[in-house]
Amino acid sequence: MSKCSSSYQKPYDYRFNAHIFPLGFEVPDFVKFSGNDNKSTREHISQFLAQLGDLADREAFRIWLFSLSLTGSAFAWYSSLPPNSIGTWDEMEAKFDDHFFPKSMS
Repeated sequence: MSKCSSSYQKPYDYRFNAHIFPLGFEVPDFVKFSGNDNKSTREHISQFLAQLGDLADREAFRIWLFSLSLTGSAFAWYSSLPPNSIGTWDEMEAKFDDHFFPKSMS
């Protein structure tokens, strides 16, 4: 298997990629968060977890699939995160919330 020639590196540790999806699992068509509408980060994360169903209980799948729920400037933000800057779901959620709903807005 050849390595991808892209210089892009995921913001999470590759140990999260070691998990295998359950037999018959189909990736949901996630509702997208762009960061340009009136949807809060809390609302988006709640909706994302609901769409994950039983997999929401497994941190690796939350982290691995989260980028599929982002679009536009939100996906650009995610893509700009430094490699290995996300070690847990709580870190992902906090960075996402801090970027799109800074404390100064609360």
